[in-house]
Amino acid sequence: MLLICPIAGTGRRLQPFTYSKPKAFLKVAGKRLIDHVLDKLKNSFPKGTNICFIVGYKKRQITEYLKKNHADYFNLHFLEQKPLGYEADTPFFSGLGDAILLAKDFTENDDCFIFLSDRLPMEDYSQILLNFHRDICDGVINVKQVDNPEYYGVIELDENEIVKNIVEKPKKPKSNYAVSGAYLFGMSITPRLFELLEEQNKIPLENGQEHTITSVIQQLIKEGFKFKINEMKREILDFGRPESLLAGNRLLLSEIKIQDPTYEKLIQSGNIIDSKIVPPVFIGKGIEITDSVIGPNVSIGDNVVLKKCILSDCVIGDGANLKKIISSESIIGDYSILEDLIKKSITIGDSSYITTSNMKSI
Repeated sequence: MLLICPIAGTGRRLQPFTYSKPKAFLKVAGKRLIDHVLDKLKNSFPKGTNICFIVGYKKRQITEYLKKNHADYFNLHFLEQKPLGYEADTPFFSGLGDAILLAKDFTENDDCFIFLSDRLPMEDYSQILLNFHRDICDGVINVKQVDNPEYYGVIELDENEIVKNIVEKPKKPKSNYAVSGAYLFGMSITPRLFELLEEQNKIPLENGQEHTITSVIQQLIKEGFKFKINEMKREILDFGRPESLLAGNRLLLSEIKIQDPTYEKLIQSGNIIDSKIVPPVFIGKGIEITDSVIGPNVSIGDNVVLKKCILSDCVIGDGANLKKIISSESIIGDYSILEDLIKKSITIGDSSYITTSNMKSI
């Protein structure tokens, strides 16, 4: 089975963090998002599985990192999706459908599993594979019941629990089954899938339009191909927006097992001085925390310095330096310097410098 990961997009909804890195490289609970996703895949797919990454924005950064950190397990391939154009030096692309089309030559006589880099299931992907192999169907779509299906691709089922419709962001959803970041197409369907993707690719796009995968799946359904759903019972974390990133951080921290949740070893070593850690908190390497209260639900990257801070429900990037900061529900980018600030819901990009005092440095 071939795995396909479209990872070309710029992550506009996560700007300013994605000005300097792809959204899949945001670090939460001690790992980059793409690391969390690939760790889940390792629980479901054997060593040596082929993964084709469709890269575009920050392609070199993605390629070098994945080769360095994941080539020991997966057989990695990279294909480039060219930008459709640029807005203020930021590229934009023609959509998920065109990204998947690029992998056509890799999928001959094979099943393909498509996953998104900003969706992380709290379960692994084993169940979707089981559902495919134990049922007579052409494909399986991963879904989750949600309260706001109008923001997602929505699945409608017939009386036999076969997919009869898939609609992208309907104004009046007829079900609450939201498509949730993974699709499995059997080899019986992949030739026609890529034929339809090629036909779609030839259709000119107007401003803001994209070539999607949803419309192609709907055409496959009309042609009689049989899709089943795999319903995830546990949460599927969507890291596409700042607020959902913080929600995902809370859930990941509640799941990971930290041997020293109050970080007594760091207190004894002098890395944490006159401070209180309120679990769950993840603390990276090379940190200095002084006169602070940290937690709950705080992820701290590597080489971070915190002095006289009170932080909860926050994600702090690598190399950040914070002094006299009181905040919650905030995301602070890598190598940012903040000083003398009391504010909720701070969103600060990488390498920023903000101070309300007359001091020149921390």
